[in-house]
Amino acid sequence: MLILIGTCLPAVAPPGATAVAVKGPHLADVGEAADLTARYPGARRLRVEHISPGVHDAHLHPVAWGRSLAELSFTGFSDPRKVAARVAARAAAMPLGAWITGTGYLFDHYPSSQLLDEVAPSHPVFLRSRDLHAAWANRAALTVAGITSTTPDPPGGRIERYGDGTPTGYLLETAVALLAQAVPPPTAADLERGLDDLASRGYTAVHAMAYEGVDALPWVEGLAARNRLPLRVWWALGRGEWRHVEPGWRGGELEVAAVKLFADGALGSRTAWMEEPYPDGSCGMPLTPIAELRSEGEAALQAGFTLAVHAIGTRAVQEVASMLRQLAPLASRPLRIEHVQHVATADLQTLAATPAVLSMQPIHLLEDAALVRCLQPGREEEAFRFRDLLSRRMTLAFGSDAPVAVPDVAEGLRAATRHPLCPAHSLTWAEAVAAFTHGAARAAGWSDCGALRPGARADLALWEGQRLVGRVWRGAVEWLSSTPSSFS
Repeated sequence: MLILIGTCLPAVAPPGATAVAVKGPHLADVGEAADLTARYPGARRLRVEHISPGVHDAHLHPVAWGRSLAELSFTGFSDPRKVAARVAARAAAMPLGAWITGTGYLFDHYPSSQLLDEVAPSHPVFLRSRDLHAAWANRAALTVAGITSTTPDPPGGRIERYGDGTPTGYLLETAVALLAQAVPPPTAADLERGLDDLASRGYTAVHAMAYEGVDALPWVEGLAARNRLPLRVWWALGRGEWRHVEPGWRGGELEVAAVKLFADGALGSRTAWMEEPYPDGSCGMPLTPIAELRSEGEAALQAGFTLAVHAIGTRAVQEVASMLRQLAPLASRPLRIEHVQHVATADLQTLAATPAVLSMQPIHLLEDAALVRCLQPGREEEAFRFRDLLSRRMTLAFGSDAPVAVPDVAEGLRAATRHPLCPAHSLTWAEAVAAFTHGAARAAGWSDCGALRPGARADLALWEGQRLVGRVWRGAVEWLSSTPSSFS
C-alpha cells in the first residue's frame, strides 16, 4: 500500500483531506494524513504539495496528434512565406514525389499555391491550419487529388477559386477531405505514438473526438485487447461511422461512447457560425443543417450512444443547445457541447438550462485572443466565458484539441486562470484543475474516477507549485521530471 500525503483538491475530496491510500488500482482510503499513517503503519509514504484525480484531455485526436509529431510543425506561424521556407528545407531532404505534410499555421488571408509551387514543385504539399478547418496545398497535391476547375464544392465546404474557376490551392471545411484522401493514410503506429506521448505528459485519460479514419477504432480496440493502452480512452465515432458499431466497453480502459457531430467551423477560418457578422460581412457557415443533426443525433441516442456536438460560434452554440434540450429525454448519459467558444450574453441563461457538459479548450485562448480582437471586435466578452458558465453551475471539461494545440496542461491552466481577453472570465487554479479532472470525468460519464473517495480508481495527478509533476496510473507512481518528492 502507498499513502500519498498532500492537500487534496477540495472540490473532489472530503473536507480537510490531506492524504489518500492507494492499494492496487483503487483508492483504499481518503482522510487526514495523521489518521491514514496510523491506520496503515507499514505503508510507503510519499509527500507532494497537491493531489487530485487524474488529468484528462477531454477533447483531442490521438491519431492526428501522433502523426503530427512526425510532421512539420507550424505552430505560431502566421506568415505564408515563413511556412514556405520550412517546406523548402524539407523538400530538399526528401525524394522527389514524396508528400510533405504539416499543421499549425494561422493566416489572416487565404494564400494561393504559388509560394508552395515555387519551393516544392516536385513534391505534393498538404498543410492544415491550426484549427484543422482549412488546408493549403500546391498544384502537385491538387493534381494527385484530382481537384480541378470542374470539381464541385462538397456540402459544408468550399474550394477557393480564381475567377475562371481554377482552384487557388486553399480549401475550407469539408473540402479539406478532398485532399486528405489522397495523402498516404495514418497508421496504427501514429495512434500508439500519440497515446504514449499523452501518457508521458501526465494524462490518465483522453477523450478521442473521431474523424481519424475508419481503421482507428480497430487499432485502439487492438491495443485494449492486448492491455497496451497507457491511459484510459473515451472514444467518439464520426457521422456515418457509428451505425454498425456497438457502444460500450472494450475491457476496462476503452469505452466506445459517443457520436461526434459538427454544427459549424472555426474562428480562424471564419467559418464559425455567428449571430453577428465578421468584419467582411460574412457570418460563417453551418456545416450541417440543424434538422439533419437532430435526426442523426436522435438515431445515435436510440442506439445507445451519447452526443458530442461541435459548436464554436454564437449562432451554433444557440442552435445546438436548443437541439440538445429537445433530445435530452433520449439520453442515458451526459450530452456534450464541444468548444462553446463564443456565447452571446442573451444566451447564457438558456445555455445554463441545457443538460449538457461544456467541453472547452482554454489553451486556444493563447493564440485566439488576437483573432477574437480582429474578427469579433467589440465582442471580446463573448469568448471563452469560463466564469460566467461555471457561476451558472454548468459543468466544464477541459482539453486541448490536439493537434490543433499542443496538449500542454500547464499552458491550458495558464490560459484558464489568466484570461487574456477578459480577466473577469478567469478561474482559480483549483477550479481549472477540477475541469481537467472531475469535470472531464463527468463529461465521460465515468462515476468510478474524477473524485478522491474510497473505491474510486487510483488514477491520480500529483502537483508541486501548481505544476503537474507526476501521475498515478494503475496504482503505480510515474514522474514527469527527474526530481520526485521524497519517500518517508
